Amino acid sequence: PASLVNCPFIHSFQVEAQVIAQRALLYLRDFMVIVACLLVGKTLAAILPFAFPGSIIGMLLLFVLLSLQLVKLHWVELGAGLLLRHMGVLFVPVAVGLVAWLEPLRQSFGLIMLCIVLGIVLILGTVGRLYQRMNK
Repeated sequence: PASLVNCPFIHSFQVEAQVIAQRALLYLRDFMVIVACLLVGKTLAAILPFAFPGSIIGMLLLFVLLSLQLVKLHWVELGAGLLLRHMGVLFVPVAVGLVAWLEPLRQSFGLIMLCIVLGIVLILGTVGRLYQRMNK
């Protein structure tokens, strides 16, 4: 009916729907850029003669593209922000998968802790040495 066309409630709903649709398209664009870098990284990892995680290659590719400003920051900012806000939830499947490995992890706990402590000591020592050399 003609009376619904001029209804302020209907008009505000239409405006809100347009804003939501625009925001959804921005998220879609952001995710498409991120996923494109991931897929290129996975493709490059499959071609390499040695094993290397495709996700890391994709992340490095995205970093290089952002650094060279071939990809604008605002093209990925919303989508990356959404992923960062919900990062804790994204790690739940990994944590659940670790439950299957509890017994082997328990058996190797001492060795794992030793490696972590030795790694930290080596890193701190190396960084300290480099810092001393650079400040001579």
